[in-house]
Amino acid sequence: MTLSKDEKKATLAVSRRRYAEIKGKKAKGRFLDEFCAVTGLTRKHAIATLTCRAAKHPHRRGPPKKHSMDAVRLLARVWRLAGKPCGKLLRPVLDAHLASLRKHGQADAKTAAQVLSMSASTIDRRLRSVKPRTGGSRRRSDSLAEHRRAIGLKIDLWPNDAKQTPGWLELDTVAHCGGNMAGSFMWTLTACDIATQWTEMRPAWNRSAHAICAAFRDLHAALPMPVRGVNSDNGPELINELLAREFAELFPRAVRSRSRPYVKNDNPHVEQKNGHAVRRILGYGRVGRDDAVPVARELLAAESLYRNLHRATFKLLDKRREAARWVKVFEKVPKTPAQRVLENAHLPEACKTRVRTLLRDNDPVLLRQKIDAINATLARLLASPSEAWPSQPPAPARPSDAPTGSVGPILAPDGPGGGSPPGQRLNPGQPCARV
Repeated sequence: MTLSKDEKKATLAVSRRRYAEIKGKKAKGRFLDEFCAVTGLTRKHAIATLTCRAAKHPHRRGPPKKHSMDAVRLLARVWRLAGKPCGKLLRPVLDAHLASLRKHGQADAKTAAQVLSMSASTIDRRLRSVKPRTGGSRRRSDSLAEHRRAIGLKIDLWPNDAKQTPGWLELDTVAHCGGNMAGSFMWTLTACDIATQWTEMRPAWNRSAHAICAAFRDLHAALPMPVRGVNSDNGPELINELLAREFAELFPRAVRSRSRPYVKNDNPHVEQKNGHAVRRILGYGRVGRDDAVPVARELLAAESLYRNLHRATFKLLDKRREAARWVKVFEKVPKTPAQRVLENAHLPEACKTRVRTLLRDNDPVLLRQKIDAINATLARLLASPSEAWPSQPPAPARPSDAPTGSVGPILAPDGPGGGSPPGQRLNPGQPCARV
């Protein structure tokens, strides 16, 4: 068996020391036979290699250096005098600076001639020992890419029974920008438990790391089940150092994962909630006032509570492809997320007791009246003159957007380039929806 080049180098260092310690011609011969069989070298080559006699030329290979150390020191002086430019920028002004140094008697003609014979590439090579070392590549590492590499993919980390076991959450954010991402505006952080469809929504201003962490803490406090895993997309608002520390503090044993880039079907449940829940409540208009965030937080918390306790949904049980179409199988009887929590065998009794307390303390009629009141307050706030709405008239509402329920106004869809004054919000929905 013949060793590779790297293996030969590692073996040679040990073999030289052993060969030098061996006494006797026969013992050295046996060692040479073994060494040649392992390395594949001939006997004479092996002897020369083990005794270091192969290095007949102790000096450096290649042509001799043209420039003396005095020339390198003079080049370094000119480099500092010129403002420490690179070789390509220093070469055109080299003769002028050397002439000035010779004029003041600070350089001799022979050394200056050696410096003038240097090309731009040679100047950069000679100045390597003079320039300060940066400790590696000049390209700054991307912290977002580092955080992404530290988080595994959902398809690799999530178990197969995640759809039946509560506690596996999907996270996503919704921008209330009105079609224009410039400036500051409100975002909504949404979390959805895929087993029970328990959904929580909280607002954040400008999706900064601190604002997202605050909304994340509110979501954690409102969840009735222990968190086993959290999956998000690859956005910087959900993958950063501050949120990583927050996640490790709140869920020390939970699994952190992310979706594959540009594959939104890795986060399907919360993506569906972006339109079915968040847009139904706040619409598509721009929320560009920071004083609207506390009111929106109260509205989204109450709306999340109503949806989780008193709104039934059809849960998707199976999805398969048959020929050219997809076949979806839903629950025969729709259930609320609270009912799924109470019927789930994987949850402890303490979680179910908390849900029963929420059902007892939140009457659906009173909770809906509270939501309508907060909704009207937010609409008046966003319609006030202090809001910098664009001068163009709002886009006409679509026929499907006409209100049919008793819920108050909020934001209507608007065109790109800014928000529009609040219009009627969408219908709060049918008694049940497919999710």
